[in-house]
Amino acid sequence: MADLRSDDRAQVLLVAGFVLAASFVALTLVLNSVIYTENLATRGADAGGGDAISYRNDVADGLESIVESVNRNGSTQPVLRDKLSRAVVSTSRRAAQFQVLRGISANATLVAVEWGTRIGQNRTAGNFTNSTVPASADVASDWTVATGVDGTRSARFNVTDSSELDQASGDPLTLRVTDGSDDWTLTLFNDGTADDTTIEITNAAGSSTCSAKKNPTIGLTAGTFNGTDCSALEFGEGVSTPYDIEVRNGRQFQGTYSLVVRDAAIDSTNYGTAPDVPFALPAVYTATVHVEYQSTSLSYATDTQVRPGGSDD
Repeated sequence: MADLRSDDRAQVLLVAGFVLAASFVALTLVLNSVIYTENLATRGADAGGGDAISYRNDVADGLESIVESVNRNGSTQPVLRDKLSRAVVSTSRRAAQFQVLRGISANATLVAVEWGTRIGQNRTAGNFTNSTVPASADVASDWTVATGVDGTRSARFNVTDSSELDQASGDPLTLRVTDGSDDWTLTLFNDGTADDTTIEITNAAGSSTCSAKKNPTIGLTAGTFNGTDCSALEFGEGVSTPYDIEVRNGRQFQGTYSLVVRDAAIDSTNYGTAPDVPFALPAVYTATVHVEYQSTSLSYATDTQVRPGGSDD
């Protein structure tokens, strides 16, 4: 057995003490580093994080309406992507112009696009029939807009002549969303005068209505009727994805309509080309934008999604 004299034991204890002290210091540094990193990631304006987040939000908010405009003015995916990419750069520069004066570098670039299909009809005297059957034929009034739909955004009706709407007792325009088991329907009609327009929403929970004066705009996915919130209007409530969108009595409507659907099957024989007949064209459903923000005290980078009509969800 080793013979440890008292001075040797003291040296061993001293070395062990130094080792433990060094370990505690190292552990403290590691823990402080973790805490600092988490704190920095969640800091607000005191670390410049508020400015970076504001820049990101400004870019995303500015692009939402721009993407809708791009969708209205493009016919192919390459054209849409090119227009959107240039719009992102332009919006990024406008949002960053005041940051440059403070020595801050900020920019955004388009990195990905999720594609959908924009369906609509732009003739103010048009109806809600398909494009292949004469308007005098009944089959033109009853047709399927899209099948296997995984999402719908920016869906709007603009009634241009309420007097052309049928009464509830007749055959009013009906939009049906169905997953094969559950249905959601919107019926649009007038009450016998040219000045009053009503929508009735029906699903598994029952029926409810909202009314407005003549020639209203209906935000199907925004839940608005002539700019006023309609609590009954929850598009597709109670219906699971994927679902089909169907029209009944499409001739009992005069006005324009548009909607953007995702992952939908489209029967091209029902559509022509914009703007004279119902159309189905490529559209941006979601755009992913990479945002970078650099200052002397902060380096911030993130991807943010722009959803045209996303506030309707």
